[in-house]
Amino acid sequence: MSETNALKGAGRDRRAKGSGTADLDAIAKAHAIYTPLSLPFYDIAVHGLSNRFAWKCPTPKLVELYRRHLSRNHLEAAVGTGLFLDRAGRAFDRLVLLDINTNCLETAAGRLGRFSPECRRTNLLSPEPLDLRPFDSVGLTYVLHCLPGYMSEKLVAVDHLRPSMADGATLFGATILGRDIRPNAPARALLRAYNRRGVFNNLEDDLGALREGLESRFAHVEIAQHGLVALFSAS
Repeated sequence: MSETNALKGAGRDRRAKGSGTADLDAIAKAHAIYTPLSLPFYDIAVHGLSNRFAWKCPTPKLVELYRRHLSRNHLEAAVGTGLFLDRAGRAFDRLVLLDINTNCLETAAGRLGRFSPECRRTNLLSPEPLDLRPFDSVGLTYVLHCLPGYMSEKLVAVDHLRPSMADGATLFGATILGRDIRPNAPARALLRAYNRRGVFNNLEDDLGALREGLESRFAHVEIAQHGLVALFSAS
C-alpha cells in the first residue's frame, strides 16, 4: 500500500468508529494544541512555513481572500491568532470573534484591540443558537479540516452560522484538503502527524464534497484550489 493510500485508509477506519455526531473528545483534541506557549509560534510555523512549503498556498493568497470579502460588519468563526483580519487592512463597525479556545480568543482580541471586538466562546458544531444580529460577512478559515467527521458532518457548522448571516451576506474561508491531492514530502509528514494527534481530521476531505455541500446551501459558490488548500466563498 502506498503512503498516501495508507493515510486515506487510516481516515476511513477512524470515521467508521465514529457515531456520525460531533465527537466532543475529537473536538477537544483538535484545539488543544493552541496554548499560551504554542500561539506565539503559530504565525511563523503555519503562516510563514507550512502554507508556503507544505500546503503550497502562501499566506498572501489567504489575506487577499479577506480583502475581497470582508465587510465592516463581520463575524470570524474560529480566529487563530487574528492574523488575516489584522493584515487585511480593513476597518470594522462591528467585529465578533467566535472560538472554542479561550487562548485563541484572548490572543486575537489583543491583536485586534483597535476594533474593540466582541468575543464569544462556542463550539461551532453545537446546535445552540448564536443569538447574534446578522452579519454581512462571515469568515471560516482553517476550521473545516480540524473538525471531526466527513465533510457533510463538518458543514453542520455552516448551518449553525447561516442564521447569523444577513440577506446577501458572504461566507468565505479556506480549508486544507486531505483527499485527491498530491502532497509533497513535508505535507505528507504534517498530514500524518496532525491526523494521528487529532489536530486535523481531514483525510477524507476532498474538493467535490466541499463544493457539493456549499452548493446545496447557497445560491452562489466560488471555489479555487491552491496547492492543498481550497479557498471558497458562498452567498
